[in-house]
Amino acid sequence: MAESGDSFPLPPSTSPPNDTKPLLLIRRRRRRCVLFSCLCFLLLLLLLAAIGVILFFTLLRPRDPRIQLVSSTVSGVVPRLTFPALSISLNLTIALDILVYNPNRASFSHSHGSTRLFYRSIYVGDADVLPGRIPARGSTHVAVALTIDGSRLAAEAGRLISDAMTGEVSFDAETRIPGTVKLLGFIRHHAVALSECHVDVGFPDLKVRRQECSQKTKL
Repeated sequence: MAESGDSFPLPPSTSPPNDTKPLLLIRRRRRRCVLFSCLCFLLLLLLLAAIGVILFFTLLRPRDPRIQLVSSTVSGVVPRLTFPALSISLNLTIALDILVYNPNRASFSHSHGSTRLFYRSIYVGDADVLPGRIPARGSTHVAVALTIDGSRLAAEAGRLISDAMTGEVSFDAETRIPGTVKLLGFIRHHAVALSECHVDVGFPDLKVRRQECSQKTKL
C-alpha cells in the first residue's frame, strides 16, 4: 500500500521558552523575600509590643502615693472638768507631721487635700492640705494642724469624761490627697494618697502616748 503524501502539523509546545524560566524564578524569589520581610516586620512589632507591656507593668505602672505619720503633738489649754454638773471643755490642736512618698517614675502633682479628725467615729475637726508637687520616687513632709471643735463633742460628753478620767483620749485622723501622675509626658493617671491614723493623747498632760498609721487602697 502506498504511503499517503499528506502530512499533519505537530501541536505547538506548551512549555515556556527557555529564556523565560530565569524570569519566573526571579519573580518567585522576590515574592518569597517580600513575604519573609513582612513576616519579620510583624514579629518585630509583636516583640516591641511585648517589651512595652512588660516595661509598663514593671517600671511605668502608675501607683498611688503612700502616706506615713512621722510625728504628732498636742497643744492648747488643758481640758477642764467642772463640778457639781460634771462637764468637760476642750480647746486642743493636734499637729501632724505627715510624710508623703511618691513611688512612681514621674512626679506627682497634688491638688488640695484634707484631713478629718474623729472621736469615736464623730467628726470633730478638719484641716486642709495645700497643693504641691512631689518628685519621682521622692517624698515630702506635709504639716497638718487639726483644731478640735468642742461643740461637736456634746453628744459624746459622757464617754469623753470617762476616757479623760482613765487618763487617755483617742482620736482618729483620715487624710486624703488627690493628684495626677504624668507618665512619658502624655499619659495621665489620677492617683489618691489615703491613710488612717490613730492617736492616743494623755490626760491631763496632753502628751501623745501612741500613734500608728495604716495605708488605704483606692479601688
